[in-house]
Amino acid sequence: MKYFIKVAHFSVLTLFSFAVGDVDAVAVELGNGKKSGVYLNEIGVGSGYAWGRLKRDPVNLALYPTFVRIGFNMNSLVGMEGRQSTLQMVLEPFVNSIADPKGGIETGCTIGLRYLHPLSASVDLFTEASFAPMYLSIKSAEQGDAGYNFLDQVGSGLQCKISKRTAIYAGYRFRHISHAGLTDRPNAGINSNAIVAGFSLFY
Repeated sequence: MKYFIKVAHFSVLTLFSFAVGDVDAVAVELGNGKKSGVYLNEIGVGSGYAWGRLKRDPVNLALYPTFVRIGFNMNSLVGMEGRQSTLQMVLEPFVNSIADPKGGIETGCTIGLRYLHPLSASVDLFTEASFAPMYLSIKSAEQGDAGYNFLDQVGSGLQCKISKRTAIYAGYRFRHISHAGLTDRPNAGINSNAIVAGFSLFY
């Protein structure tokens, strides 16, 4: 079973490459210039700071998330076509730099959903949830030796348009790392909090 996580990680990255490379294959141009189906509508970058406390070690966890965000509009698939709110499928390839308790990285690619609801003409409130096969490079009492795990995240925040095609966003995320008992290592789980911010370009 330990190879299952590696296969899942590879599969997500493969799907990501196909989605970005051939996104128009699932989008249909409508006569009014709008699109229907699933289509790319946002590419952005982001970073932030995450912190937590390891359960079995009297030390703090600190890391710096860095990610690319790729959003696909899904409104027409869920009966929301024509609404001001937006439901996105989101891919976020990431490399997070771990500063404490020792140097290392988290790397993988999240897949998730983000729901954006307009508060005004230029400000959207968003909620999000995502899942990622990921590699954790440090050894810990919670997760054992370095290896593949899963990163689950939920969060919310605000996205503010600064022009018709650009926006900045900031939010909070709760993070949980576990391997779901799929490998022969400890699995106490690692919880942390994150503040993230970034810049997006709309299509």
